[in-house]
Amino acid sequence: MQDLLAELLWRNVEIDEAANRLCQTLPGFSEAKQAYDNLSEQLRKIVGRDLYDQYFAQLIRYTGYEVQAYYSLGLGLRADIIKALEV
Repeated sequence: MQDLLAELLWRNVEIDEAANRLCQTLPGFSEAKQAYDNLSEQLRKIVGRDLYDQYFAQLIRYTGYEVQAYYSLGLGLRADIIKALEV
């Protein structure tokens, strides 16, 4: 049951696609993405691809926890349900 709930709430391709479509409509998103892409490329050139990839993977892992927390609160889920899902 907890795997099903986790799949429905966090590993859902439809939600990812909908979020991407929504981002495309937000004012300033394209500019922010372009600025991020430009800065990422500069950093890769300075620190090297391997170190940059390590940093980026850790950043995504770290921010994933925050995203899950906000997402859970937005759905009105209680903390004990989140703990039961082991996410």
